[in-house]
Formats: sequence, structure tokens, C-alpha cells
Amino acid sequence: MKQNYSFEGQRPDEEIIFVVKRHPWVLSKPGFIGVIVIIALILAYLFFGASKITSILLIVFIIFVIVYSFYIWFLYNNYLSILTTQRLIIMEQASLFSRKINESELDKIQNLTVEVKGFIKTLLGFGDIKITTAGVDPIMVIQNIENPYKLQQEIAKYCKKISDESLITNKPRII
Repeated sequence: MKQNYSFEGQRPDEEIIFVVKRHPWVLSKPGFIGVIVIIALILAYLFFGASKITSILLIVFIIFVIVYSFYIWFLYNNYLSILTTQRLIIMEQASLFSRKINESELDKIQNLTVEVKGFIKTLLGFGDIKITTAGVDPIMVIQNIENPYKLQQEIAKYCKKISDESLITNKPRII
């Protein structure tokens, strides 16, 4: 699961364990909307013919669908969760000019909960991981990721490793 990836703000002694994006199924709703718009355009052409108004509407709708598709892809592509040897970072791209970066040191993580709700999520094997931390923002959520159980175990493994190292070095753990 190690990937050749680096990010701004990465510490010199920090290695990346994994970088995950949301499951591609999250693109299905915008995809269905796009299909409905295309069907509506075809029906408009069939009923009204190739008039000046329908031609202009067709061009406007095509431009809208292309711009909207790029926007949805941008949001999907920039929603990342990164586990390193020292911390967990969740980068949420909410809109074109709105990004939230949530991070927690691994020794501050107190609880990991996997939540897979619904038929589609169970069938396709994706869900959420809710992370309880001892920080200012006590709950972090990694949404709609593939194999949430496997990733939960990976995060727990590195949290335990950090905890064991702090016990060996007698480094006090602040909670």
C-alpha cells in the first residue's frame, strides 16, 4: 500500500503509509444527472426539431455538462486521506475555493469505528471510518473509502506501534 507520494508540510522523518481517495461510486449521482440531461436534450430535439432555440439550448447544456463534470472530478480527485508514520491527514475539497485539512497525531487517536450503511456500500465494499481523537476537533471522518475495515486495521496497527514506542522510550503520552 506504500505509494510514491509526497505532500507540502511533510516532515523529514515521516514516511507515507497510504494515500486513499473516495470510492468511485460517489461519482454515480452526478453521472446519473448527466445521463438524464442528455436524454432530455435528445427528447427536446425529437419533439421540437433543430430550431435556433433548441440548437442554442443544446450548446448551453453541453457546455454546462462539461464544466460540471470537470468540477465534480476536481472535487473527487482532491479529497484525500493520508496515513503517515506520525499522523493521519484528511484533505476535504468542499468546493472550488473551499478546502478543509484535518490532521491528528497517531498517538492522539483514541477510537476507530467503521460504518458501512446500505446495500450498495455493502455490495461494493466501501464505507466511512470515524476517528475519535484527543484534539480540538474530536471526531474525524474518512468518507466513502474502499476497504474501510482493512484501512481501519492499518491505522490501528500504526497507532499501536507509536504507543509501544512511547512506552519503550518512557516518553510521556499527553492525552
